[in-house]
Amino acid sequence: MSTLTHLGLLIIGAALVNNILLVRFIGLCPFFGVSRKVETSIGMSFAVIFVMSMATSVSWIIYRAFLVPFGVEAFLYIITFILVIAGLVQLVELVLRKVSPALFKAMGIYLPLITTNCAVLAAATESVKPGFFKMGMAYNFTFIEAVVYSIGIALGFGFVIVSFASIRERLETAPIPESFKGAPIAFITAALFSLGFVGFTGLFGL
Repeated sequence: MSTLTHLGLLIIGAALVNNILLVRFIGLCPFFGVSRKVETSIGMSFAVIFVMSMATSVSWIIYRAFLVPFGVEAFLYIITFILVIAGLVQLVELVLRKVSPALFKAMGIYLPLITTNCAVLAAATESVKPGFFKMGMAYNFTFIEAVVYSIGIALGFGFVIVSFASIRERLETAPIPESFKGAPIAFITAALFSLGFVGFTGLFGL
């Protein structure tokens, strides 16, 4: 298998087959909180793509260059990853506050909550920590593989949240019974959306 094919399968597997939101159900807080408007969900998607890819890159370097040589990786990797993510989120906040105050206000509390978003931490942990077991497989990614894998997770996150937001906007004007409006129809729609992603199971043997 060529390197490009391998990296392509990593992205497909992370984005579709093992989608972080609809297959693994990680990071659902911003999924439901920021998906009311397409514009807001697009902003969140770009923020997550940047934070997730950069956090994985920086965490991989710190883990291999500092934590492992000093033998403290088992004790400090989680707090280290969170500190890296928090710093990147602060950078995104500063940029959005200056460039797009309206989007910054619309994203509200969910922007700083990227710091504790389990999807971002999961991407960093799976990509960086060797021997991390998931579904019977032990990951031991190189730097390039780790970054590509995290980008795949972030793209899957963005695709789903923007698609879900477009559906929720249409539901606002749909003839829905009063008792189903709001959160109930959102949960039902998410469940049906998730069932659709089950069809990707086994794609390319992933």
